[in-house]
Amino acid sequence: MQAKTVAAFITEQLREWGIRRIYGVAGDAILPWLDVLGKQMDIRFIQCRHEASAAMMASAEAKLTGRPAVCTATSGPGFVNLLNGLADAHTDHVPVIAITGQIESYKLGGGYKQYVQQENMLTPISHFSTVVADPRAIGEVLHKAYMTAAQQKGVTHLAVCQDIWAQETNHPVISALPALHSAVRLDRTTASQAAEIARSARKPMILCGVGARSSISSVQRLAEKLGAGILLSLGAKGAIASSHPQVLGGLGEGGNHAGLEALAKADLLMIFGATWFPRSYIPAHVTIIQIDENLSSFHAAEKLIPVRGNLEEAVLFLEDRLQAYEPDENWRYVIHALHQEGMKELEEKTAQTNEERVKPQKVMTALDQLVETDAIVTLDTGEHTIWFNRAFRAEGQVPLFSGKWRTMGFGLPAAIAAKLTAPDKQVVAIVGDGGLMMTLGELMTMVEYDLPITVIVLNNHGLGLEEVKMKRAGMTPFATSMMNPSFFKLAEACGIHAYRINDVGQLEEGLQTALQAGKPALVEVQTTPPTLDPLNKQLLIHTQA
Repeated sequence: MQAKTVAAFITEQLREWGIRRIYGVAGDAILPWLDVLGKQMDIRFIQCRHEASAAMMASAEAKLTGRPAVCTATSGPGFVNLLNGLADAHTDHVPVIAITGQIESYKLGGGYKQYVQQENMLTPISHFSTVVADPRAIGEVLHKAYMTAAQQKGVTHLAVCQDIWAQETNHPVISALPALHSAVRLDRTTASQAAEIARSARKPMILCGVGARSSISSVQRLAEKLGAGILLSLGAKGAIASSHPQVLGGLGEGGNHAGLEALAKADLLMIFGATWFPRSYIPAHVTIIQIDENLSSFHAAEKLIPVRGNLEEAVLFLEDRLQAYEPDENWRYVIHALHQEGMKELEEKTAQTNEERVKPQKVMTALDQLVETDAIVTLDTGEHTIWFNRAFRAEGQVPLFSGKWRTMGFGLPAAIAAKLTAPDKQVVAIVGDGGLMMTLGELMTMVEYDLPITVIVLNNHGLGLEEVKMKRAGMTPFATSMMNPSFFKLAEACGIHAYRINDVGQLEEGLQTALQAGKPALVEVQTTPPTLDPLNKQLLIHTQA
């Protein structure tokens, strides 16, 4: 067996396992690996402007594909910069492998420049992390890193000492991998109990999370049979069209009053594939049936029936047991009426004259008429994220966002990864001015790889969500206003097709022109100051704290 350098082995092994991109930033401790990557064509190195963006891109790719994605950085500050994006992957349970450089093996533990015990820093946000200080270890630890990330849906990490890259290993490149995932068999005892409860319910509701996407046809069929109102988390938005007469929007701040009113009247809530949801919006009197494969996802509530198992199997089981179910036509009428009320409420909140500065919700309703139905829409974190959830009438589009971690700056790196992963899909990034300023350098990454992404910047000259929260708490907003550059001119300087929208009259034409550019494009929309109104939770009189 011919010996290979550690750098060559890692490259060949990752290629054999299907890795096609590595996101990263160059640095001393990974230069030998970059030398190898630069001399082959099977794995594309995506040169980012900041390591945090590299990890966010890997996280975004993993969210789209469900398969391990890879990022890299040098030792010290390069590694530390990765942590924000790796935390996003960890909290959203997606498989990301970070392969970083480390100081020379004979310097470990000393007071050398750019040295930090990387594995210690990663402990809270990883399933496996180790330092590679001997070439004989690389085969086993790389295999463990890949399999652990894939199996446990999280972050794994190898820190390769700088002097180890060029040393040789005789470990064979392995092509075969065991099955990465096997479905958890349905617990039929609790499923039967759930079916009995569902059979007696007269006012059912269904909440779908991102985990329901793969079984959404079955879930929709069950919802239609039951006459249930349908709530969609941000991750599930678009899985069932917003125009469906039983869809009542989201849950929580991203929802609407129609959904709250339905929940207040409901006697049953069935939760499919939602790993997180705002629990304070669920009334205490409602019986909950929750179906999930992951034990840690179950809601802690007195009236909860937790059903563990494969979601598709569970829904088909319920469908079979509920064949004789006769829906309450009065409840179906209520749901349809609330759907119409929700649409009317949205129209009222987005009504504007052509001369007015654009409301963020107006941007969302204009966009939903223009983007392709199978588009990937990446979101940054901020006030605009909530408006997207409330106002964007999805008809099949897939949102991509930072879920539990909610890091600002995610939108643009995620869009780059999405376009590289799914080049045939339309990709639109919706970002706030605060979020874009955090990963501004990735505009040049978009240009360098000539990615036809449309970036829409909602510029309200501040951190809108923070301002809203301070006002609601009775505080005087401080450190929330921002002095921004002209994003329009800045994008032009980067070689991006740029457009600026100052009022409602320019909105539709400006968005349409950018979306049809076929090249990297940016639209700067001058929006109104923060306008996010709280939902009236008084509708949920019996809500739990």
